[in-house]
Amino acid sequence: MTDEHEYFRWMIENGQIRVGARAIIVNPSADRFLVEKNLGVRDQYMNFIGGGVELGETLEACLEREINEETNARVIKMDHLFFVENIITFKGEIVHGLGHYFTVNLDREDIRPTSDNVEFHWFSTEELADIDLRPHVVRDQIVKGTYQSVHRLISRDFID
Repeated sequence: MTDEHEYFRWMIENGQIRVGARAIIVNPSADRFLVEKNLGVRDQYMNFIGGGVELGETLEACLEREINEETNARVIKMDHLFFVENIITFKGEIVHGLGHYFTVNLDREDIRPTSDNVEFHWFSTEELADIDLRPHVVRDQIVKGTYQSVHRLISRDFID
């Protein structure tokens, strides 16, 4: 059993909808995007840096905290773009999350993780199309070049 599976079970048992904030980080020349790969539990796919909002925390504060905890970089600027309703079917049950996405500018390009269980990778738009970056609906908007003009996306996934 993985930590992710335990987390999904907890959400199902408690009827929780998780709210999170995620970063779409583009390098200064706007030709590469930064994504993370969690080693171990979720190493079969990549995702956007971010995490869950804690009680009393704003979306922006959550994202800044996550970036400060996970990387050697600091946020220079962030702008809210859109939100994604993540509806995941896990073992026949529904897990529901609301992810808010921001464009984020960082103070450096040489991003390093602060722990051994994560890696960061820069990908061009063309390369993003070929990787398992979740949620796919966000990756697809970036590849199409429309991520700055959407307001709401729905992602449906099945995990066993």
